[in-house]
Amino acid sequence: MSPVLGGLVALAYPSLLVIVSLGVGFRRGGDMGEFAATLAATVLFLIAAPTAWVLSFSFIEVTRFTVLVFGIATSAPLWYVLGVAVARRSGDWLVWFRRYGLTCVAWTAANLLLIGTIAALSA
Repeated sequence: MSPVLGGLVALAYPSLLVIVSLGVGFRRGGDMGEFAATLAATVLFLIAAPTAWVLSFSFIEVTRFTVLVFGIATSAPLWYVLGVAVARRSGDWLVWFRRYGLTCVAWTAANLLLIGTIAALSA
């Protein structure tokens, strides 16, 4: 199994999350009916692009587009390296998909737990 190909395939999960998150009114402000969908899209994007948290500090003035580009540009190499690392430890594609899938589920669950904890503490 090729580690380079494993790294490229590993970009599928975050790419799918980014596409789904951008499907919810990226360019316009949401009304109350779209609030839950907008919040869910934000969570999906932060799971796919974990480095976008860096731009959440109040002293950093950026646009939504800047957050999107920065998040994708800095997170894609992390996902690629993850795919390569899993490919080097896997003998075939079935083992790779199992390990990568478990890693994605664990990463998503950890992020949701972290977001829930932050929401509970700030309420």
